[in-house]
Amino acid sequence: MRALVALIKREFLEHRGAFLYVPAILLTLLGATVLIAAVTGHATFSLPPVPLPGPAAVYQATIGGTFLLWSAYLLVGLFFYYADSFSADRRNNALLFWKSMPQSDLKVLTSKAVSGITIFLALIAGFALLMGVVLYFVLLMVSGQNPSIDAPGPIEAAASLVQMGIVGVIYLVLTVLWYAPGFAWVAGLSTLFRRWSIPLALLIPGAVVLLEYLNSLRGADAGRPIADFLDWRFGSFPDEADAIAILITQVGGGPYALIRLMLARVDWLHMGIGLAFTVVIIYLASEYRRRRIAA
Repeated sequence: MRALVALIKREFLEHRGAFLYVPAILLTLLGATVLIAAVTGHATFSLPPVPLPGPAAVYQATIGGTFLLWSAYLLVGLFFYYADSFSADRRNNALLFWKSMPQSDLKVLTSKAVSGITIFLALIAGFALLMGVVLYFVLLMVSGQNPSIDAPGPIEAAASLVQMGIVGVIYLVLTVLWYAPGFAWVAGLSTLFRRWSIPLALLIPGAVVLLEYLNSLRGADAGRPIADFLDWRFGSFPDEADAIAILITQVGGGPYALIRLMLARVDWLHMGIGLAFTVVIIYLASEYRRRRIAA
């Protein structure tokens, strides 16, 4: 276990630029922009004369939006991370060092796979919470300039941040697990084709979908099962409209209702199949490294 932790720490040190430095720069720029807009009085709103949700609900919806934005960054970042990490040590001869250590290729690749759902996910969740704190101060300033907008008190805001933080972390974990087969696909290709894995990861399924489409134009009755499956498997998760409705109306318990919503919307059978596919790809990639890539 100690060796696995050390390997995960190694992944953080080698890829902290994409998951620590770049998000920190983005958060700083975004925070400075919205704070300047609020301080200079440009963050004004003209709201219709309709009943508005409570200040806590508005702030919770804001935090939820930050997690949605950062989840998109996390997914893109993990895609490029897995497309590179499974073959990165072959470019700088680090593979010679790691093969000389008493750690198997399976454990090395497992550490790379686990890093995405542990330390890298935790970093992005932390930046989402920091953005939530920044947006709270922005909401305070905006409420001072717009009497129709109320900001929650510090205690209420802290409670909302903790509750939505739990919801957001669960959402990030479920999202990464749901898209794990896609990450395993590009990671497995990188073991074979190195940097060509990114275009191949898109080109191969794209070619299959195109063949299905051309076949359907010929009047075949086979349909497009692979295209339909990929469209469903990599569709939105979960339904953001329901989440917004729960937060704004506070129906069914507010933030905690979102957890029940997410867990209820997960297709656990396909989640398990996807994770099994991921495990198989990692094992096959480790066997390829062990048998075909000599130290």
